[in-house]
Amino acid sequence: MSIRATKLLLPLLIFSLACGLVVPVSPPTPIPDSAMETSMGEVLVATETKTPLTATPNILATQLEADAGTATAIAAYTSTPAPSATTEVGPEDLIEEENLVPPPAVSPGEIYRLENEILIDAYGIRYWRHTDSVTGTDDIVLIEKTGMESIKIESVSGIVTLTDNDINSDGTPDIIIESYTGENIHCCYGTEVYSLGEEAILILEKPKSNVSGEFEDITENSIYEFITADDVFAKKYCPFVSSPFVKVVMAYDEKERSYLPASPNFFEEYTQIIKDDTYNAERVSRTGSKENGEWDETTKCSILPLMLDYIYTGDIEMARAELDRLYEFDDKEMFWNDVMLIVQESPLYVEIDR
Repeated sequence: MSIRATKLLLPLLIFSLACGLVVPVSPPTPIPDSAMETSMGEVLVATETKTPLTATPNILATQLEADAGTATAIAAYTSTPAPSATTEVGPEDLIEEENLVPPPAVSPGEIYRLENEILIDAYGIRYWRHTDSVTGTDDIVLIEKTGMESIKIESVSGIVTLTDNDINSDGTPDIIIESYTGENIHCCYGTEVYSLGEEAILILEKPKSNVSGEFEDITENSIYEFITADDVFAKKYCPFVSSPFVKVVMAYDEKERSYLPASPNFFEEYTQIIKDDTYNAERVSRTGSKENGEWDETTKCSILPLMLDYIYTGDIEMARAELDRLYEFDDKEMFWNDVMLIVQESPLYVEIDR
């Protein structure tokens, strides 16, 4: 190289060294993918221990980690609601509580005075005494509940109180109302029972008659039976005092949700009665006495009680056999047909298939 050329290159070399054009520069260190996945926890640990970081800071990875931490914190906050010190009460809860309160007692008229009040859940059962009654049979009971039309029972004689107010053991309280119309010296007695659930349901209504009734747990299963008598033959063949009144047992039918005649299922309740009625019928048949004052001077009211015992317990054949054995008058067939027709029309008789 000539001196002239050397002189020309020397300034250029000096300029290049000054600007760093010929100094080799290391390429940037590639950022591994794992750096992008550095957890916020690692960054925090590095900060807390004050470990010097010599690597080139990765701004993008740091920003991503910060965003991930923020998202995690938000998720943790929203997934666990802050506990409330007060239990929330909705409008439906307030309505339910309000409906459990019976409506206030309102007199049905100026001539009535509140004699007795029984509150059962949302029901108010009010016994109103008629203060100006001539017969004493004008008292009423109102069964009331908010949102329900009042149930009115007339000629009330009392509200029956038992040890257990759930007489059919279905988990719902019941109320028993007795009535007496005073139509004559013997008539008429009635019994009504209402089940006081969401709505008041009439589960027993004894036909008004010359006979009252009572509840008894015959089977000792916490389900009461209702025991009464059928008076369909009152004064039919003889005076009232000697007329037959056959025993009737009514039992609760879960399917029908009502008390129904069920005498055939309680034959043991008639064992002693049958013995007594058999003795009396045999005695009258043997002596031929007319002690019951039959209108036609027969012995119908002596043999009929025994016949009815068997008929109401479902043993029709035995009833007819006893009639043939103990009744000696010529109208036997007519008497039998008449009895069976009257029985089958009675609401307290139930026919069973054998």
